Amino acid sequence: MKKEFAESFASPSYKWIGNHRTVKNMQNWQISNYPGCIGFAFQEHSSGMSLKVVLKAYRDDGTRENFIINTYHCGDFGNGYQKWQTHQLPLFPYESCHGKITNVKFSYIVHKDGRSIPSQYNYKFASLPEFERGNIGNDDFHDSYFKNENNYVTNETNGIEVQDALNRINKTSGDLPIQPFFTRGNRWDPSHPVNEIHRQIDWVIEKKKQSPQKRRYIHMAIFDIDNYYIAKHLIYAKECGVEVECFADWAAVSSMNCTEHVAMMRRAGIAIYGVVRNTPGDPTGGISSMHTKIIIFDGEIVHSSSYNLHFHLWGGNWENGISYYSQDYVPIYENIYNAIRGGVIAPVNIKPYDRYNLYYSFGSNNTQTRNFYRPQDAIITEINNAKYTIIICMFELGHLSGCSEQDNHETDVVSAIINARNRGINVKVILNGMINHTGDLPDAKDIWKWRPLKDPVRRLKEEWIDLNFVYYWESIYSPIHHKFAVIDNDTVITESYNWYITSLYSDETLAVIRDKKTAQEFTNEAYKILESFRIGHD
Repeated sequence: MKKEFAESFASPSYKWIGNHRTVKNMQNWQISNYPGCIGFAFQEHSSGMSLKVVLKAYRDDGTRENFIINTYHCGDFGNGYQKWQTHQLPLFPYESCHGKITNVKFSYIVHKDGRSIPSQYNYKFASLPEFERGNIGNDDFHDSYFKNENNYVTNETNGIEVQDALNRINKTSGDLPIQPFFTRGNRWDPSHPVNEIHRQIDWVIEKKKQSPQKRRYIHMAIFDIDNYYIAKHLIYAKECGVEVECFADWAAVSSMNCTEHVAMMRRAGIAIYGVVRNTPGDPTGGISSMHTKIIIFDGEIVHSSSYNLHFHLWGGNWENGISYYSQDYVPIYENIYNAIRGGVIAPVNIKPYDRYNLYYSFGSNNTQTRNFYRPQDAIITEINNAKYTIIICMFELGHLSGCSEQDNHETDVVSAIINARNRGINVKVILNGMINHTGDLPDAKDIWKWRPLKDPVRRLKEEWIDLNFVYYWESIYSPIHHKFAVIDNDTVITESYNWYITSLYSDETLAVIRDKKTAQEFTNEAYKILESFRIGHD
């Protein structure tokens, strides 16, 4: 069978760069940024087709920065062709840990009939002199100096394998093969999850040493991978022959965050990709992000969390993660991982009241009553089903609406919490005090300075919900970065998903786990927080 390429369905048609502008990055450098665009002529298509761009920026030191970007339909060319484009290109030609760019190329991916089809070639976007001139032409996509074979390969996870794995998990009796981890503000503690991550990296390395001919891999999709020790460990794994691939939010691995930790991984040959969900250099382009925190260890273990890997930056945070010690969890997470890297996600049939389900913001979960059962629907359903208790521990609680499985009725999460309390459920809400208030921040030591509550939380306050705002003892700051809830001492809702509207447009995972042992550990965490910090109630 002849191999199919994206060029059979779409071709690059136009491109441009805008005027130079200056933005401030995480290191407070003033750096150069250019708006830009790539447009395509895309054959008129059926539902479910889409197009993604893989942008590749080559730097002076020989490294390459990679970014994956969605396109959108924006008009018609006629003769059966639509106009699709992206204007979300992270173009930072000068300042970088890797020197200036030499040139920028791109390939692209077409989604068709449930599979992803990469382009055969890389195409020219711009060279450094063109940025310096401030304009690029539309007639050099096929410049032979730049055009070469595209080696970026996408994957789809087999939907039958995902479904079978989920079914096996939900037939498990006894405790699920999972282990929660809690940071508790002390990365030097032996129980800190960073140690578990290092143990699993070592485990994969050892497997590779025992069977050098076999493929061994570590795949990561984490918002921020900026950690010196994990970077060094991954580099060592790469040197031992382990396949290491990292996906992060674009801003965390671009000139917007010139961190040497990421740079040294890139120089060591580790493939690092930034996923673009907002508009670089344009604050009006939203705050959506690639926000999952997933590590897949060689097809056998998954680690997923509320935390990023920058423990050295935010070592005081209280957060949580879960390790899944069973191969059955791997295809469920790989389905999401492969979608983040450009593949088509496989639809999954779920029963919302099963022991375990995993939801993804851009996933395709179907129930017996309706299609596209979303993470926010699972949150509303679990709150509505509570019989005795609800404990919610959140970085931020905001505007978020979902549709209950029982009655297909759209409800916002704040109303669902209030309604639960009104029907007799014991509700306790624990929040990051600094984040859930608004207005200008006072001096760090001015702990008695009054600030108004954000509107969703104010509604809870006005309804006399048991609200607990967590702060450090002697400052206005708060360590809480959790995103979990415990229902009836039996069900845990957790992972990267914040309960606010931005999660609808960001890559997020949300697990619903019915396991009493796990629920008890998360309940203990909630009460340990209440015992360990200054608690405000207004």
